[in-house]
Amino acid sequence: MKTFKLDKMPTLTRNMFEIQQSWIGRNCKETLRIHYREIEELLEQTQILVFWKNHSQRQDVFLKELIPEIFMDAYISASFACFGLYKQANVCLRGQLETALRLVYFSTHPVEYSWWKKGSEWFLEAQSKDVWGKEYQYFRQLEKIKDFEKSSGVHLIDNIKTFYKNLSKFVHGGATSFQTRPNRISPEYLRKEFNDWKNCFGEVQKFVNTILILGFVEVFKTMTDNEKKDILKALRDPKYKTGIKKFLGLKIRGRI
Repeated sequence: MKTFKLDKMPTLTRNMFEIQQSWIGRNCKETLRIHYREIEELLEQTQILVFWKNHSQRQDVFLKELIPEIFMDAYISASFACFGLYKQANVCLRGQLETALRLVYFSTHPVEYSWWKKGSEWFLEAQSKDVWGKEYQYFRQLEKIKDFEKSSGVHLIDNIKTFYKNLSKFVHGGATSFQTRPNRISPEYLRKEFNDWKNCFGEVQKFVNTILILGFVEVFKTMTDNEKKDILKALRDPKYKTGIKKFLGLKIRGRI
């Protein structure tokens, strides 16, 4: 069948398509009717990832190749949330955070990066135990991160560790919310689950941008003041924003 013809589809496949079109459209309209301003704000946060890609130098192959993945995880997460698929939306957020961590790790481990891209069995086995070391030891040894934590009082890696553990519940079945309801097996818009996801989304963008700033300080310094301001705004947390400004000695006009 070279062209899409719904009436030619087998019964169960046709039913799946029609049902999905129904609940996806219904949930998306309901979500956007109530939360369109919030969704717009969240999507604007994803756009700043373009700054990182645009300012990457030729040798920063890691930024060029992994930033689009980080962006796509965030974008798909927002789409899933609009469809009422909150578990999947949070799984995407975990993937986004993981990719950002890998980006900083691989930037100084090009050999491991090539193994990872090739799907090396040895590396995949090591990856399951966290390639950056137990308790995030690799990141705890990075001078920029140690100095930032010391000067700002922000326990960045401990915060990431705790938050990542909570996101992992959606992957390993530990989350307490269900996708189904009595007499209902299709997803639906739920205000509490949406708000919980929205808060998770903001936290992930904070961690992603902080880890990128500290992992690629020289790239961040090449950005315009407006680009730096937008990235700092995405941190949301005043302690993080103040900590980064103080640590890097940033003097940017205007309110952030």
